[in-house]
Amino acid sequence: MVQRIAQNGYLVVTWANYHYFDFVRTWVDHVKAVGVTGYIVGAMDDHLLREMIALKYNCFSMKSGLTLGDFGWGSPTFAKMGREKIRLISIFLKLDVSVVIADVDVLWLRNPLPYFDRFPEADILTSSDSTFATVPDEQLERWPEAGAAANIGIMLFRKKSLSFVEDWIQVIESDEKIWDQNAFNDLFRRGWKMLDPPNKNLFLGYDGSLTMGILPVSIFCSGHTMFTQRLGYTMGLQPYAVHATFQFSGTPGKRHRMREFMFYSDPLEYYDHPVGFVSFDFDGIAELLKNAGPATNQMDLANVQGHFKLVNHQLLRLRTAFAISSVVLHRALVLPPLWCGLDRWWAPHAGRIPGSKFELPFQCPLDHVVDLENGVFKNLPEGDYGPRTEIREYSFFNNSKMTPRVRDDRVVVELCNPGTPECSDGREPAKLQIDGGVAKVRVQAGLPSGQLEVALSSVKTTKVLHFTTMANAMGDFSDSAVAARFTNRMKLYGSIWCCVLAHPGHIHYDMLFDLPHVDKFQREWNGTWVTLTGP
Repeated sequence: MVQRIAQNGYLVVTWANYHYFDFVRTWVDHVKAVGVTGYIVGAMDDHLLREMIALKYNCFSMKSGLTLGDFGWGSPTFAKMGREKIRLISIFLKLDVSVVIADVDVLWLRNPLPYFDRFPEADILTSSDSTFATVPDEQLERWPEAGAAANIGIMLFRKKSLSFVEDWIQVIESDEKIWDQNAFNDLFRRGWKMLDPPNKNLFLGYDGSLTMGILPVSIFCSGHTMFTQRLGYTMGLQPYAVHATFQFSGTPGKRHRMREFMFYSDPLEYYDHPVGFVSFDFDGIAELLKNAGPATNQMDLANVQGHFKLVNHQLLRLRTAFAISSVVLHRALVLPPLWCGLDRWWAPHAGRIPGSKFELPFQCPLDHVVDLENGVFKNLPEGDYGPRTEIREYSFFNNSKMTPRVRDDRVVVELCNPGTPECSDGREPAKLQIDGGVAKVRVQAGLPSGQLEVALSSVKTTKVLHFTTMANAMGDFSDSAVAARFTNRMKLYGSIWCCVLAHPGHIHYDMLFDLPHVDKFQREWNGTWVTLTGP
């Protein structure tokens, strides 16, 4: 089968279990779309194998005996999964193909095989965790300037590298605590030296016996160079691939980032909703952006004040939007783009991940601020937390799968002051108006939830209700028990910013920052929020 499906001597390989079936579909959709026919997917369980056979994917059974659930980054299961991957490389090299191994959270945006053909002398090419480019174009990164850790999410192995792979297997099998990526880096750096004469930024590694190269980070992207920096696009380049690393909400975070960039394969029903959607625009962002970047360029609390003013302003609007969409109207919320003044990392920094070079403030991924894994996408009991909040990404209406039937069935919701003509106070449904060809309703600002529901009942069959602002778009909940459950839910939605130089140095975002409340860590707040590190 391998010889039959190999493409120009290459085999593009990934593997997964049933938990990642949606990622497998997305992965295969991308390889097919860019013209890669020589691919194969390893099924770590029979559930996934049956699904792939039904879809006529190139696939095979791995019979790994591992979990059917999430591998969990850094867990013992994650480590075992990595060992399966390295064995695959060895298996396929022995079947006389060049192996392109790619994690299932790698998305192919261009056919990489012609790129690899540019470097026939390379035995191993690998992606990198470097956050800056050492070259301005599609050349390999310059070594050792691009000396950050090699990332084993995207790699090319040619037949001469088999001894390296077998050595790699032996190292990780000798100690289950050894991380496969660290073992790879140790081996490929061992005894390295420059080529003489220099050639295409390649170098010698593995005691000088193999020719190595680092794939350009601008076009074989990490989650940071793609989703945060948008590095390739700013350099005028077209990326070949993106690996969903450098993100902060587990598997849901990876999925949402792919959706934000319209890379993820959702079914058509995702682009509709039984009730409809709420969307809105952030107000006041332009002024806050002026002072949202680093204030001192030091790793101190003074440096982060503008960033938190910007983010808290958006969190306040998001909280109101969650209340209106999920509790009052039972709709899905289409989020607007989110802005941050500072980058996020796992260690202290002055605004950017060390080494990265991009403009601040920036449009940031949702998982930089909102906890998707343990908040928004967590299955919380409605008896304690109220209705679940369905969300859609900011690019939702621009997706090619979006139909005019949904997108164009739209009413604008404008807020108005009491006594303004045609301004509904919630005692009766708002009157639908057509102004310059735009359908709109006007509702009084700050209405309690029950009155807001009545005011908007005149447009309840409309697919999209677009609020021009969420500032004072709703007052209090009409039912205190409903309010209590919603508060419980909002406590879980804030993620963290990391980090100033302190112990601890992280600061939690709080969706309830402006209200007297007890947070999820049982800390009491009086409604005045400060940048408090910890707990």
